[in-house]
Amino acid sequence: MDDMLFKLLKGAITVFAPAVLALAIEYLRRRLGTERLQKIQQELAAKQSLARLAVLFVEQAYRDLDGPEKYAKAAEWLSGRAKEYGIALTPEQIKGLIESAVRTFKDLYGPDWANEGKEAA
Repeated sequence: MDDMLFKLLKGAITVFAPAVLALAIEYLRRRLGTERLQKIQQELAAKQSLARLAVLFVEQAYRDLDGPEKYAKAAEWLSGRAKEYGIALTPEQIKGLIESAVRTFKDLYGPDWANEGKEAA
């Protein structure tokens, strides 16, 4: 009787162990994927915040500059702050982030955004 119970238990373990292991692996894979996605989203939010700050900083500190000169100052500031926080940015990412921030401000504040620097001068 004990021998038969042992064989039945061994058979059950042989069948269920791989299934439980597969479920555990899938859970971990999804969990790690979710955590990685959250990390990517947090990093993107940090980059976007820094870009908005760069644009605001340049609009305030360099009112007398225009176009490419303002962009260069914003890119320089953004690159420096990103390095301070250990965030890697390529020149293309910097350009995209700054352009996106400028577009956001223009969409939010419309003509007031474009005229702000001209009125102060």
